[in-house]
Amino acid sequence: MGDDQHYRNQAERCRVAVAQVSPVYLDRDATIAKGISLISEAADAGAQIIAFPETWVPGYPLWIYGAASWGDERAKRGYARLLAESLEIPSPATDVLSDAAISHGIEVVMGINELAGGTLFNSLLYLRPDGGLLVHRKLVPTHAERIVWGRAEDGSGLVVADTPYGGLGGLICWEHWMPLARFAMHAQSERIHIAV
Repeated sequence: MGDDQHYRNQAERCRVAVAQVSPVYLDRDATIAKGISLISEAADAGAQIIAFPETWVPGYPLWIYGAASWGDERAKRGYARLLAESLEIPSPATDVLSDAAISHGIEVVMGINELAGGTLFNSLLYLRPDGGLLVHRKLVPTHAERIVWGRAEDGSGLVVADTPYGGLGGLICWEHWMPLARFAMHAQSERIHIAV
C-alpha cells in the first residue's frame, strides 16, 4: 500500500476534538488545569487530536482594541498580568501539559501566549504523545495585535508534525490569508489542518 493510501485509511479513523471553551482568563495555572481535564475528556471519547483556540493560555487581550493607548493604566495592568501568566517553553507548565498528552496518547494543539527572551508571541504549541514539543509563532501580528505580540523571526516555525493520521499542522487567524504560509504547510504534506 502506498503512503497516500495508508494516510487516507488512517485519516478516516482519526477523531479530532475541538475545545470551544473559554480559558480561566489571565490565570495560566487554572487554564492549564481546565485544559488537562478537556484533554482527558477528549481522549476518553476516542479523540486522537484535540485543538484549542488562539492564545487560549491565558486568554486573548481584547483590550488592545480601543483601550490600548500608552497612558491607559488598565491596559498597562492587563499587559503586565498577561506577561506574568504567559507560558515559557520549556517550563513546569508545559511539562504538565506534555504529561497529559503522553498519558492520554493524544496530539494536543493549543494556542498560547508564549514568553521568550522578553518578547511575547502568539503561538501554537504542539504537545506530542511521544513527549515532543513543536512551536509555531504567528508570523505577523495583525493590526492592534502588534501592541502586544512580536513577529516570528522567520518561517521556520511553519511546522507539520508527522502522525499516524498524516501531517498535522496549523496556522493562526490572519495567516490563512497568506498564500506562502499555506503553501509551506502543503509542501510538508500537511493532511490535517488546525485553524485557530
